[in-house]
Amino acid sequence: MIEIAGLSKTFGSGASAFTALKDINVTIQENEFFTLLGPSGCGKTTLLRSIAGFVDPSTGTLTINGEDILSKPPFARPVNTVFQNYALFPHMTVAENIGFGLEMQDRPKAEIKSVVGDMLELVQMTQMADRMTSQISGGQQQRVALARALAPKPEVLLLDEPLSALDFKLRKEMQIELKRLQAETGITFVFVTHDQEEALTMSDRIAVMNAGRILQIGGPKDIYDHPAERFVADFIGDTNFVDGEVKKVAGETAQVQLQSGKVIKARNVAGGATSGPVTVAVRPEHADLSAPGGLIDGTLKNIIYFGTDTHYHVQTDDGSTFVIRRQNQPDAVEAHEVGEKVGVTFNAGVAQILRD
Repeated sequence: MIEIAGLSKTFGSGASAFTALKDINVTIQENEFFTLLGPSGCGKTTLLRSIAGFVDPSTGTLTINGEDILSKPPFARPVNTVFQNYALFPHMTVAENIGFGLEMQDRPKAEIKSVVGDMLELVQMTQMADRMTSQISGGQQQRVALARALAPKPEVLLLDEPLSALDFKLRKEMQIELKRLQAETGITFVFVTHDQEEALTMSDRIAVMNAGRILQIGGPKDIYDHPAERFVADFIGDTNFVDGEVKKVAGETAQVQLQSGKVIKARNVAGGATSGPVTVAVRPEHADLSAPGGLIDGTLKNIIYFGTDTHYHVQTDDGSTFVIRRQNQPDAVEAHEVGEKVGVTFNAGVAQILRD
């Protein structure tokens, strides 16, 4: 659906020039929920606005369904955008807001009425068609903004952090709602967020961005379980970073000697380390406590109960901190205490060698 090649964007010139996008290359498939994920200032919104036509890239190409769209103004592109602030018309009803884009396209009144009815049903707001948008909640306003953007049946829907203004519970509900809408309409969604949980919950694929570059693209499970870069591992979820040294490489697996002297098998992505010092990532839920003599030994410094799980903070013998997360079970009795000497263990294959 979308092909982006060599796309860069520099604002300003000379000493004040700032490069917001650096050689972006990505393909987004038809009927895909694709998310641009990264911290503030990483370039994700600039990339979204480049697709929408609100930003003119400095270099590169951008096609939708094989057609070059960079020379087209925003209104002539087969895309619609849902903004963070929704941008609804307060003097119009819910139904009038949804039908506004169709009216601007001079669609027949009967068609507009039919499409508006379908959109109201899709976002489950049929009973509120005649309400003013100032008289409905934030979550309902978000649904109206979605319905208005979907009504003209764009080939691509761009969403610029549309859930950020909602409270926690409503944001969770709307994550599921957005995924449902994408599946039912079959429209390609390109979603921008800095919230890792949002990205993991809704996306078919995720592009993790930082400093104007795409660092890794993959499905939620691949991005979480097999981060290729230290930034990706650190930005998505909680991660333990362990120092080691590569002793042997066989395909995408490497034997790594930890500072404890123990040797583990770690996943080594294509083009990864072949020898020397490396950083290995291990997710807290992939490790467990044992008696001293584990892969890593240390002292249990803190036990934190979170309701669904408990976190164990181990100060390792080399002075670093390793966190272990255990799912809580009903009526389970705590078997460890602060100050106890413990070991840390994890299975072969859960450790990931990172590119720094």
